[in-house]
Amino acid sequence: MNNLLAFSAISLALTSLHAVANDGGDNIEHINVTGSHIKRTDFESASPVTVIDAAQIAQTGIVNVEDLLQRMSFSAGVAGNATNAYWTSGGYGTAQVNLRGMGIKRTLVLLNGRRIVNGGTGANSSVDLNMIPTSIIERVEVLKDGASAIYGADAVAGVVNIITKTQLDGAEFSAQIGAADDGEGQSQEFSFNVGGEFERGHFVFSASYINTEAVRQSDRIDCAKSETVHEDGSSQLDCFGSATTAGGRALLADGSSVQFNQDPNGDGNSYEAYDSAKHGFNYISYLNAVNPSERINVSTNFTYELSDNLNLFTEAQYSNRQSEQIVTPRSISGIMVSKDFAYNPTGQDLELTRRRNVELGAPYFFQETNTARIVVGLDGVLNNNWTWQLAYNYGRNTGTDGWTFDQDISKVANTLDDTICSYESAAAIPCGDWFGVDELTPEVIDYVKYRREGNGGNELRSLTFNLSGDLLELPAGVLAFATGLEKRDESGWRNPDSTVLANGGEDAIDGSYSVTEGFIELAIPVLDSVEAQVATRYSDYSTFGSKMTYKVGLTWQVVDSLMLRGVKSTAFRTPMITELFGGTNAENLRTIDPCENATGEIAANCLAAGLPADFVQDGTTIRTSVGGNPDVNPESADTLTLGMVWQSNFIEGLSTTVDYFDIEVEDAITSVNGSDALKLCYTDPDVYSAYCDTFTRHPVTGQVNSLSQRPVNAAFEKVSGIDFNTRYNTDLFGLSSQFELDATRLLKHENTPFAGQATQSLLGYITEDQGSYTKWRANLSVSVKAATWSAHYAMRYIGTADDVNGGGPIGSAVPSIVYNDIQGRYFITQNTSLAIGIDNIFDKNAPFLTSWNDANTDVMTYDLLGRRGYLKLDINF
Repeated sequence: MNNLLAFSAISLALTSLHAVANDGGDNIEHINVTGSHIKRTDFESASPVTVIDAAQIAQTGIVNVEDLLQRMSFSAGVAGNATNAYWTSGGYGTAQVNLRGMGIKRTLVLLNGRRIVNGGTGANSSVDLNMIPTSIIERVEVLKDGASAIYGADAVAGVVNIITKTQLDGAEFSAQIGAADDGEGQSQEFSFNVGGEFERGHFVFSASYINTEAVRQSDRIDCAKSETVHEDGSSQLDCFGSATTAGGRALLADGSSVQFNQDPNGDGNSYEAYDSAKHGFNYISYLNAVNPSERINVSTNFTYELSDNLNLFTEAQYSNRQSEQIVTPRSISGIMVSKDFAYNPTGQDLELTRRRNVELGAPYFFQETNTARIVVGLDGVLNNNWTWQLAYNYGRNTGTDGWTFDQDISKVANTLDDTICSYESAAAIPCGDWFGVDELTPEVIDYVKYRREGNGGNELRSLTFNLSGDLLELPAGVLAFATGLEKRDESGWRNPDSTVLANGGEDAIDGSYSVTEGFIELAIPVLDSVEAQVATRYSDYSTFGSKMTYKVGLTWQVVDSLMLRGVKSTAFRTPMITELFGGTNAENLRTIDPCENATGEIAANCLAAGLPADFVQDGTTIRTSVGGNPDVNPESADTLTLGMVWQSNFIEGLSTTVDYFDIEVEDAITSVNGSDALKLCYTDPDVYSAYCDTFTRHPVTGQVNSLSQRPVNAAFEKVSGIDFNTRYNTDLFGLSSQFELDATRLLKHENTPFAGQATQSLLGYITEDQGSYTKWRANLSVSVKAATWSAHYAMRYIGTADDVNGGGPIGSAVPSIVYNDIQGRYFITQNTSLAIGIDNIFDKNAPFLTSWNDANTDVMTYDLLGRRGYLKLDINF
C-alpha cells in the first residue's frame, strides 16, 4: 500500500505542473488508441493494433461479434459460440474470443475502453459477447500484445476493445434474414439506431433483436463414426453408438456384462451378452449442430456539456439472451440391485452400469441471462489543456439455467430397492422395472422426474480517475503522460438446483474480491524520429496481495515510409472466482483412454496396472469433477513484440505490417484435461504420479469411473509467431478497390504441465477439447465500390493439422480448408441499400477427426452449417 501512496503523490505532483500545450496541436484530433491512455493523432503505436471498422463488419454480413473475432487469423483454440454443443467452462450459451489460442481467460474484453461484467448463468469466467450486437459497433480495436501495465489483470494474450457509436445524426434501420441451403438454421436480425445533437450535447439510442434457429447434427451427419484400420493398412469409417444404452446394461455377479431387451415388442425379461456394435445408442439426433438463441439488446450514449470545460456522459446497455441445447436422454449408472429384486430377470446380484432412459424423453438445456451495464462520468479540460475523466462503471449479470426435466438419482435408487419401494399400485415410492426398454410405469417416471433449475450471476463495480496531457517540451518534442487510479470490486455466485445440490452433483459458489490500482504512462521523444513509451501499474488485490507490471515500447520512424517498433512488457492473470471459490461440479467431458489400442511403454504400463491387452474404452465421455482451489495464485507473463510498419512511397495506397510476438507464462493456472492426464500417467507412472492420483477405475471392468481436474499454479506456457498484414487501396477500372491479406504463422505453442516434466507441443496439432493450433491461418479479402453498388469477396484459410492423439489414415490429420464468402450491395437510393451474401460458397464440409469433440469434427474450428445465404436491407433517415 505504501507504493500506491507514493504513486498517488507522484500523480498529484504532476497535476501541479503547468505544461505548455503544443501550439500546432489544437487543430489535430487526438484520440485514445487501445494499448495506451495517452491520446494520439493516429493508430500507429509501439504495440500492434488491428482495427475492424463498421464498414468492414457490414461487408461480412456477420451479426455475432464472436463470429467476427473468431474468424481473425490471430484467434485460435476454443471459445464459445453457437456451434459448440457442449460449452461448459465459460457458461452454456455464452460467446467469447480466444486470442493466440491461450484461453478466453487471458483475453481482456473492453467496451469503450472499460471493463465489462462477466456473463453467463453464474460465477463465469469471461465477458459474454452476446450482449454487444454488431449494429452498435463503430469499430473493434484488437491489441495483440500483453497490456497489464495499461489495463490491469487478464490482458496476457491481448485486448479486444469494442468501440460503440456515440455520434449519429438521424436514424438507421436494418433487417437481415438468412438460412442454409436446406432451409435449416434460419436467422433474423432487426436493428434500429437513432441519434442527434441538441444545444449542449448529443445522444445515440440503439435497439436490436437477433434470433438464430437450431440445426440438428443429424441433419448434417447420419451417426457418430470411428475409424477402423485393417491389416492391409486400409481404413474405413464405421458408425458406433454410445455405451450408455437404451434398455440398460449390467455387470453381473459372475463378471459377465449383459444388455437388457431393446425391442419394445420383444420379451421384456430377455437379456444377452453386451455387444457395443449391436447395442450402442445413436445419440446424434439428440445434439445440435447450431444452437438456437434469441437476443434483445438496448443501449444508449448521452453527453451533456455542463460548461465550456466540463461534460457529463453516460453509457447504458441491457441485454436479454434466451438459448437452449437439446440434451441426450438422461442416464443412470453404478446402482447395485439385489438378485431378489422382483424385476431383476438375471437371478444374480448386479450393478446397473449404464442405462439411457429413453422412456423419459430428451430434455432441453435452457438458459436465460440478463445483463445490465451503466457508466456515469465527468470529463473536462484543465487550464493547461490537460484532460481528465472521472467515471463510475457498474455491471450486473443474472441468469437461470436448467433442464426441462431431469431425474433424481436418489429416487431412482429408491425404486430399485424393495426395502424402500413397493410393488403395489399407487405406492408413494413405486418399484421400477429398469431392465429393458419401455418397462417403466408412468408412476415410476413421475416419481423420479423433475424440472431442474439453477441460477447465479456476476457483478462489477469500478471507480476510475484518469489524467493525461503534455508535460513539458523536450529537444525532440513534447513529453506526454497519462496517470490514473482505479478501485474495482467483482463478485460471482452460483446457486445449483436443490436436488442436484442434495445429490452432490454441484456445489454452490459465492466469491468476491476487490482491487486498488494506479498507473503512470509516459511517451518520451528520444530523437526526432524515435519515441519511447513507458508504463507501470501497481495492483493491490484483497485475495493475494500486490503486483507490479511494466511496459517499455519504442518506435523508430526510420524514413517517412518505414517505422520499426517493439514492446517488452509483463502481464498477469488473476484466478477467476470459479478457480478460487468454485466447489465440485461434475461434468461429462470427452476423454480418450490411452489404454485402448495402446502400444509401446503405454501398453506395458496399462498391462502392469491390471488392464487387459484388448481393453476397449466404454464410451467417449467420463464423469469428471471440476472445481476451484483456494490456494491458487496469479500467473505471470513476459511478452515481447517486434515489428515494422511500411507505407509505400512508390505504390500509392499500399501498406504492410509485420509483427513477431513471443509470450511466456509462468506459474500458469492450469487443470490438465482428462485425456492428457491419463496419457501422461501411463507414459511414466513414476514421473507423472501426480496424474495417476486424479482418477479411479472400476475394480472389475477397469473403466475409468471418476476423474478430477482442479486448477493449480504449475504450468509453463510459451507461444510465439508472426502476424502479417498488407492492404492495398487503389482505383481499378474506375472502381474504388481494396485488397487485404491478414495472416498468422504460429511458430511455437508449448506447455510444460509441471516443473521438470516433459514439454508438450501443440504446434501443428488439433485437439479434442482445446481446438486447433494449425501453423497457418489467413484471411484474404477483395472489395470494390461504385456509385450505386459494391462487392466483397473473402477467403478464410485454416492450415493442415495432425490429430494430437494420432489415429488411422483418415482421421490422423486434417487437410487445409478454405472457406469462400461473397457479398453484393446495391444502393437503391442514396440512403437505402440492399445486400445479398453467400457464406461457404462451395459448401465445404468439416473434415473428419479422430479426436472429434462433436459432429465427427472439431466444432470449435470448422463450419458445420454449410453453404448459407442472407439478405439485408439498410435504410438511413
